[in-house]
Amino acid sequence: MIISNLLKMQEDILKEKFIPLFTNTDAEVCKNIMRICYENGINVFEFTDRNKNSYAVFKELKAYRDVALPQLKIGVGTIKNGPQAKLFIEAGADFLISPVVLEEIHLICQEKKILWIPGCATPSEIALAENWGLSLVKIFPAKPLGGYSYIEAVKSVFPKMFFMATGGVEPNKDDIEKWHQAGVSSVGLGAKLFPKEMLENHEYDKMSAHLAKLISHLN
Repeated sequence: MIISNLLKMQEDILKEKFIPLFTNTDAEVCKNIMRICYENGINVFEFTDRNKNSYAVFKELKAYRDVALPQLKIGVGTIKNGPQAKLFIEAGADFLISPVVLEEIHLICQEKKILWIPGCATPSEIALAENWGLSLVKIFPAKPLGGYSYIEAVKSVFPKMFFMATGGVEPNKDDIEKWHQAGVSSVGLGAKLFPKEMLENHEYDKMSAHLAKLISHLN
């Protein structure tokens, strides 16, 4: 049952054409971003731990999710060590994502029975994750590593591994489709997905329309 739950979480992630990655020091801003993603049919969301108050914000987001966005899976990204992983697992993260591949994180997530997506930049790192029994890794930073051609090259060596490309992916149909054609199963979209001006002016209706347009182009 535990293994099936982990596989179900991974399947939910892989169903999405892209995963929104977002962080902000203001919990209300984060709630609104989560809401418009959910209202537009996105059921997986990554909150990235990059601010001093990220833990407190995540606790608010988890409580809000439980009440208002029941089908949304909310994970935490930029997990770089064991204590950080434990902290957010205990806070209720549905999954964890890292920019690194680190055994202490793997062992904690294995013990706690939670899906972890490590960040890999080399074939050696991908092989390490594969030998640990993981089948989904984040290729980061995807574009600086070589973009589509890099994905094609490593996919030929690891045909059974699932890749999520993050870092340099553009929020448009053409670029996202090229990553998928190269061999990824999902992509992560961060700041470029949420226009800065709309965010600063709290123009959530306009941002929702912007998001809906992208999603309609991908379907």
